[in-house]
Amino acid sequence: MLLKNKTSLKLIFSILVFSGILDIHAQELKNSDFFKKAVLIKASKIEPHPEWAIMQRHLMKTIEEAAPQYVKKFTQKDGTPYGKGPYDDVYEMFFNWPEMYAMGGSEYLFETALKSYNAITLNGSAYVKDSIDYNHQLYKEFPRKDDWFHISEGITLFYNLGLGDPKLSENVKRAKRFAGFYMNEDPEAQNFNTEYKTIKSIFTGSEGPATTSSAVYNLRYGHTSLAPVLEYLEPEWHEKPERQKEIQDLYDQIITRTDVPVNLLATGLITNAYLYTGEEKYKKWVLDYVDAWMKRIAENGGLLPDNIGQTGKIGEYRNGQWWGGLYGWYGRYGVLMQFSALSVASECAYMLTGDPKYLDLLRGQINSIMQRAKFTKEGQMLVPFRYKKEGWYSYRPMMIQDLAHLWHASMDPEDWKKIEVLMKGNKFHPLWGEGVWGQNTLGELDTVVWKKAEPFDWNLEESMGDRTFGLTEHARLMYYAGKNPDWPLEVLKADYTEVMKRMNFMQNDPRNIYSIQKDDLYPNNPVITKGLVQTTMGTPQTVYNGGLLRATVRYFDGDLQRPGLPQDVSALVDGIQANETKLHLVNLNPVETRKLIIQSGAFGEHSFTEVAEGQSKIAVNGSYFMVELPPASSIHLTIGMKRFVNKPSYSFPWDKKYSN
Repeated sequence: MLLKNKTSLKLIFSILVFSGILDIHAQELKNSDFFKKAVLIKASKIEPHPEWAIMQRHLMKTIEEAAPQYVKKFTQKDGTPYGKGPYDDVYEMFFNWPEMYAMGGSEYLFETALKSYNAITLNGSAYVKDSIDYNHQLYKEFPRKDDWFHISEGITLFYNLGLGDPKLSENVKRAKRFAGFYMNEDPEAQNFNTEYKTIKSIFTGSEGPATTSSAVYNLRYGHTSLAPVLEYLEPEWHEKPERQKEIQDLYDQIITRTDVPVNLLATGLITNAYLYTGEEKYKKWVLDYVDAWMKRIAENGGLLPDNIGQTGKIGEYRNGQWWGGLYGWYGRYGVLMQFSALSVASECAYMLTGDPKYLDLLRGQINSIMQRAKFTKEGQMLVPFRYKKEGWYSYRPMMIQDLAHLWHASMDPEDWKKIEVLMKGNKFHPLWGEGVWGQNTLGELDTVVWKKAEPFDWNLEESMGDRTFGLTEHARLMYYAGKNPDWPLEVLKADYTEVMKRMNFMQNDPRNIYSIQKDDLYPNNPVITKGLVQTTMGTPQTVYNGGLLRATVRYFDGDLQRPGLPQDVSALVDGIQANETKLHLVNLNPVETRKLIIQSGAFGEHSFTEVAEGQSKIAVNGSYFMVELPPASSIHLTIGMKRFVNKPSYSFPWDKKYSN
């Protein structure tokens, strides 16, 4: 039935809700054009609540109860952590708290994260030159000079604050100021070469590009090489002052003043400013920089070059040699660091344009290492992690994180086939060695012989924290392959176990404040979000190093007008295809009705075409629709989608110009 008057067009679609039939209608509310026009779907199905739904809300409640204990144990009243450390480590203590709030967690989580971000920023700044030290590395609230692998670890908390409140004026100013450091808008921070589209150094920040950085650290830890200028470096070189100065000067000439793939993580910073403001200059910067790297890859025969000189030439200070740069193909963690940057950059560029060519930035390098794979006699697939003069080496099991992100962005069957190849080629457990980080050995894992061991089960969920680099993606992908039906419950149970382990540590930690300060022991953050992100939003876990939230769908409380699922509501994305998503919603409350808004994508970047339950369907043709869940009800929806067709924004649905 259509009703029309002189001032408004009110669409009422009414299909009786009973035994799985929809009641869908456009309903007028008083306070917003959005609420006046949004398609509203009303559920009525009453059935026993699924275990995953009960576990999901139990996990959220447990995290909400654990968070204040963490704050009481490890922070001062102003939000400053007791333990000292470099800026990235202390920011990381709260990096996912706003994300938890954005899924429906308590206001306390967001307010505490914001307070601690401000306190850490204040205390991490050196206000006179003499006070610059290990614990005071910020200037203008941003790292003075650092590599983007570490900047990205610290900046994720700031990105996530935009999910909780995109209107905070101070954070909008920060987002623009931080982006401006890489757009040459600050006279002190001329980090970008506009002619050659390069970031001018491996270390950049609010004081501009560095001309020197630590040769001792990066050479001894195997993060870079001086080849071919210097092929052999004696182990004790750093112990002799004259030799150390000689090597330091050579290092700065060859390495410090180059652009490297890890700098692609800066695309997240600039995209963050775009999500706040919508200003085209930020989009242009991201595309200019990504296009420049894609051109270099093409010039290098399809392989990512890892060192670019000041005039944009590959291997400019290495006689044209394309490898050897900081955190590059020679680096001990080069694949991890480079591919995290490629994932972030390709996702940002694709989201800003809807042009799938940008996924080739990541896809091409995944193809490159998979094409060079070897297999053990037992069938274990190993890919090269490093490159040197003699060729590819350090063959190890391939990581899943980047393939998971590629497929989520593309929904391309060819990208899924790559995952299936990996499924068949992963034979043994564990797939990623213990103690990879922090050991001062250049050849770690390079000579490991991968022998037959305990069979690797992709369906297995293990208790672990949020810094997994994709280890929990195996079981999720098996679920969407139709081979792991218990995954939603199992991942939530595993995360609950991890939260309780961390609570147990805090409750039994005998240290006083002074011991905590002295030990500087990284505390166990009890906010674990990966399983909640995966189940509720139908997405891989956010890339830890500077990734922005990815989502198939996202939720807002229609009554309280805040981000996240309403209280007592559970959600599971239980099917994903290129143009279709299946969503199961459950209201666990036996008394109260809940109303929620479903958004297409993390930032409204997708568009819903229609929504259906069973044979009943209605057109949506916009980025949002609403669902009303009466007490104890549930609903299973099939949602048609067009992906990456809208301008993304942090803005909440009721603050955007309504487009349905």
